[in-house]
Amino acid sequence: MYLHLHLHCFFIFFFVVFFSGVLASSEDEVRSLLEFKKGIRDDPHYVLESWDRSSVASNGCPRDWHGIACDESGSVAGIALDGLNLSGDLKFSTLSGLKMLRNLSLSGNFFTGRLVPAMGAMVSLQHLDLSRNLFYGPIPARINEIWTLNYLNLSSNNFTGGFPSGIRNLQQLRVLDLHSNGLWADIGDLLSELRNIEHVDLSYNMFYGELPLSADNISSLATTARYVNLSHNRLSGKFLLDDTIKSFRNLEVLDLGNNHLSGELPSFVSLSYLRVLRLGDNHLYGSIPGELFESVIPLEELDLSVNGFSGLIHRINSTTLKFLNLSSNMLSGPLPSTLGKCVMVDFSKNGLSGDISIMQSWGDTLEIIDLSSNALSGTFPILTYQFQRLSSIKIMNNSLRGDLPIEFGTYPRLAIVDLSSNELTGPIPSSFFTSLSLINLNISGNNFTGNKYDFPDNHPPTSEWKSSPGSPLSSSPRFIEACERPVMLNVYSPDRLAGELHFLDNSVVFTAEELSRAPAEVLGRSSHGTLYKATLDSGHMLTVKWLRVGLVKHKKEFAKEVKKIGSIRHPNIIPLRAYYWGPREQERLVLADYIHGKSLVNVCLVETTPRRYSPLSFSQRIRVAVDVARCLSYLHDRGLPHGNLKPTNILLAGPDFTARLTDYGLHRLMTPAGTAEQMLNLGALGYRAPEIASAAKPLPTLKADVYAFGVILMELLTRRSAGDIISGQSGAVDLTDWVRLCVHEGRGIECFDRDIAGGEEPTKAMDDLLAISLRCILPVNERPNIRQVFEDLCSISV
Repeated sequence: MYLHLHLHCFFIFFFVVFFSGVLASSEDEVRSLLEFKKGIRDDPHYVLESWDRSSVASNGCPRDWHGIACDESGSVAGIALDGLNLSGDLKFSTLSGLKMLRNLSLSGNFFTGRLVPAMGAMVSLQHLDLSRNLFYGPIPARINEIWTLNYLNLSSNNFTGGFPSGIRNLQQLRVLDLHSNGLWADIGDLLSELRNIEHVDLSYNMFYGELPLSADNISSLATTARYVNLSHNRLSGKFLLDDTIKSFRNLEVLDLGNNHLSGELPSFVSLSYLRVLRLGDNHLYGSIPGELFESVIPLEELDLSVNGFSGLIHRINSTTLKFLNLSSNMLSGPLPSTLGKCVMVDFSKNGLSGDISIMQSWGDTLEIIDLSSNALSGTFPILTYQFQRLSSIKIMNNSLRGDLPIEFGTYPRLAIVDLSSNELTGPIPSSFFTSLSLINLNISGNNFTGNKYDFPDNHPPTSEWKSSPGSPLSSSPRFIEACERPVMLNVYSPDRLAGELHFLDNSVVFTAEELSRAPAEVLGRSSHGTLYKATLDSGHMLTVKWLRVGLVKHKKEFAKEVKKIGSIRHPNIIPLRAYYWGPREQERLVLADYIHGKSLVNVCLVETTPRRYSPLSFSQRIRVAVDVARCLSYLHDRGLPHGNLKPTNILLAGPDFTARLTDYGLHRLMTPAGTAEQMLNLGALGYRAPEIASAAKPLPTLKADVYAFGVILMELLTRRSAGDIISGQSGAVDLTDWVRLCVHEGRGIECFDRDIAGGEEPTKAMDDLLAISLRCILPVNERPNIRQVFEDLCSISV
């Protein structure tokens, strides 16, 4: 009996001690999290209000706290605060008390600070993601003591210095992503230390050294690697050796673009899983291995642009290759007789010759064709119906002759046509002027005859229709303004109102029937669709964006995204007010306030005779730039790129020319195809960042907005448009190249618009604005964020 009593007391004592220890441990973890929270200064969505002691579970787990996960024992196992626009200077040492923490994910915020050596004490950590923040300084060596790590992502920050040695200790590491920082090290030393890695991205850094590593040196990496991206660094020397490339038998993606690699390419026939090969912008030469154009390799994307490759390309037989970029090389001979299943081909800036009519033998999958700046000749083929998917065709700077076939403008998706600087004759096909999809046409520098065509009354003109002094279209303004006679929108006729009208706030209320009878004036067209001004019975005016068929997401996702965009309010934003979802696919409408004003294009960039607007003074241009930067900073603080930044989407309202942005965030409503088309349009107009142009699946980014804004700053300074081709001492160049060249040659003052140069405006302020614009178009890893740009603009003294 005494033995039984002693045992009973022992177990009571054991459980009291055990649970007291558990609760004490849980209390320590809660204290650590609250200390960590103190470093977060801005929480725009108030998600961390849930981090309160009163909501801790009975076992000590703060499981109701946003982003916190616990294991079965109640210990904190995960912190996930991704994409919440949080900001602050984090103290990682406060997390050292979380002994069971396995996942720490803070990506997509505005956190700053340094990584401290104390992070090496997080010995249970398996997943560490600090990407897309503002962390800076060196990466601490003790990070290599977290032996349990299998995922490490520190990309898109401001880390500098060499990567600490000892990464070979991380035997469990499968993903290493350090892209878009300021890191440097000998690439050979780093690659030789990697063990069992499947995904390694070191792009957009300053890594240096040569690649011809022996297979023995990198065998541990080569046998497991599936994705290797070392692009946009300072790598030099020859390409990978034959034996080395053969050892990467599981490789699916290899990106070594934008380096200084030289030499000939080895055979890739042993890489039976290779899907993406990007080697553009190097110093490679010789012939292109034939297996890259055959189905022996499942290649989907091949980029060998801006190198010195030579020889002939007879046929593309691959059935998997979709994206082919061989531009800016020294290829010769005729165009390939077949292109397999390619969707995009770019053979521009080579020495290709022969008859253009060989295009008739190409397949029906093509969407983008660029054959510009070659020596192609012959008569344009009578295009067949195989090109129904074609959205862009550029064949400028060749020697084409004869008439254009009338079918050219009938393709339903054709948006961009550039046939300038050839020897084409005959009438301009009327189908160009009745096309519902065409947004950019350049046929200057030819010998067309006949009368100019007018757009029919029921066809809204493009707001970006290119003309030239040598074209029959030269009497038309470059940016055609709205039709003056209102037209009715047939889509709204009362017998077809079976859709849903949703309001995003209570500022204005009306019925679908009222909208249907509102007179509507065409304002313009873009890659998204057609824009109208509608006047309601009350006299209130709205802009109605009629989104093009096939571009928008499904109803549930569309509604979710448009509500997010519609919640944005800022003095320099034109807010969305409602949207309409009709039963037919062509009835997708987004409604916003109508603002009395003119776009930046009309006020600042278009030359008319006589001049319709007084030129903006330099101080007015600075105010416009500050307005736009302030608005972009507001959007970026919420993780939202504008995505379609160009002068036609900047309206100047009132006597003080207050800038108001429109078309922001509409990519969030689009399908991938719609987003890609928007990016294509930005590229054609000169506002697309280079990293977006080279992406397989282009998406708007915050840094791409900064690039577009830099181009707009150049337009404000020069009063030239981004798409202008400027003749200079080094030949014809676009606006950004011209400005860079002038500054490089010490002729920066020649960039300034004559209306502001040489007067009383301060030259230093113009120089400061010019310097800011140049920083905005730097490579993405060197490009400032919009906050920095805004602060720099505000510091200019006018």
